[in-house]
Amino acid sequence: MQNALIFGWSWPSVEEWRDFVIVVYGVVGIVAFLIFIAVLFLMFLILRSIRGSIRDLIDDPVRPTLEEVRKTAENVRGTTEFVADNAVHPVIRVVAAARGIRRGLSSITGIRSRRR
Repeated sequence: MQNALIFGWSWPSVEEWRDFVIVVYGVVGIVAFLIFIAVLFLMFLILRSIRGSIRDLIDDPVRPTLEEVRKTAENVRGTTEFVADNAVHPVIRVVAAARGIRRGLSSITGIRSRRR
């Protein structure tokens, strides 16, 4: 019953079945590999698009906020310079002048002031 003819057709041998399975397995493997590559490429494109969308979503509220923080920092810097120039430096000059005058008078009169 090795190659018995049934209606003019013979059953394939085990070797022929093996060759057929190897060929089909190879073709299916190539098709699966190509599908896998296509899916990976599509995933790459989708992730790239999502990354751009997420960056736009984050930048939209963050960029104006950072700009406002920068402006606020500049205002604070300007305010501190103004206060230092118009309030603190004159007070320091007056205190320094008063101490200088007191030391000068104490050295001229010979009377030392009490230390606290």
